[in-house]
Amino acid sequence: MSEERFIVTYRISANSYDEAKQIAWSVQVEQTIEFPYEFVTDEYIKNTIAGRLESLNPMPADSAYGTVGIISDVPSEFYIARISYHVSTAGLEATQLMNVIFGNSSLQPHIWVVDIELPASMYDVFKGPRFGLEGLRSLVHIPQRAMIQAVVKPMGTSNEELARMCGAYTRGGADIIKDDHGITNQSFTNFKDRVARCANEVRTMNEQYGHHTLYAANVSGDGTEVLERAHYAKEVGATALMVAPSLVGFGWLHALATDESLGLPIIAHPAFGGGFVSPGVSGVADYLYLGWLPRLFGADMPIFVSYGGRFTFTEEQCKWISHYIKVDNPYMKPACPAPGGGVTDARLDELVSLYGPDTMFLVGGDMFRRGPNIEDNMKYFVSRLEGLSR
Repeated sequence: MSEERFIVTYRISANSYDEAKQIAWSVQVEQTIEFPYEFVTDEYIKNTIAGRLESLNPMPADSAYGTVGIISDVPSEFYIARISYHVSTAGLEATQLMNVIFGNSSLQPHIWVVDIELPASMYDVFKGPRFGLEGLRSLVHIPQRAMIQAVVKPMGTSNEELARMCGAYTRGGADIIKDDHGITNQSFTNFKDRVARCANEVRTMNEQYGHHTLYAANVSGDGTEVLERAHYAKEVGATALMVAPSLVGFGWLHALATDESLGLPIIAHPAFGGGFVSPGVSGVADYLYLGWLPRLFGADMPIFVSYGGRFTFTEEQCKWISHYIKVDNPYMKPACPAPGGGVTDARLDELVSLYGPDTMFLVGGDMFRRGPNIEDNMKYFVSRLEGLSR
């Protein structure tokens, strides 16, 4: 059996090195054998399967890890523990990989996951985005400028009206149109009827106006409904999918991305993810949870909330999330960062300057503040992005 191991880096809050070492020991046992180590007699389990502490050091004062999830009432000292796990412990499944990374230890205080390093062999299973940034550009025929994503909303709107909105957005030149994450299969918006109507409207407008707009159906649901909805969406003409991995599980995102009979670009929505990344006593670094992990499991466009709007993320946080979504990696393609929440006309110059052109801006409420003609509103935003790209 291969002796390859992957490494998870934890930031531990402790009052002393000895206390940090004890916490790290608890993590390496809890995340694997979850059994009193002193009772283990099998040498393979002890030396291979159990987590292994590779290093433990006081965190440097200028470490980027120092800003992750900070609140005031934590011990004053931070330590960086690098713990390795045998690749077999993850079972080559997204769900089990997440379990080994931070399963039971997520229930303990003062521990944050701040980095993950995988060996090349694991990328044979977790391949990252199918299309990625350049693949998306090819699909929507936008070789250079920052792209734009529109949302059909609000919840409660009839399917006929949502489809009409899709048509207007397409005529206006939207690159991608997606269902709002809160619109699924309610009594007022039957999933099959809505997706068929919206997909047909986008297809028709693309044919008439020579556009290449994608329509992403929200396929988040219970259990196998995720795959069933995805296959139905493709069957009726949806050209992309959206799923909220914090709601349905990263395993379903991975399943969608690796299903060869689907082969559609995927948007990962961050709904329900805030509790894992927001300031607190334990969690997963936002750039990993909202950026790198969705990309690893196959998201072509991970959405995250931008700074300066109704959410409390900082500019520095958003820069790191965007960076991890597209940072060079020899084993997987760069994905396309999709910041939303606070993306307005007034701030567009600033945001394009910060995130760069390799970005898919999600414009929601501000699209409607310019007036009721969303076709003209979309044309305006597209022209703004074209101007900024020059």
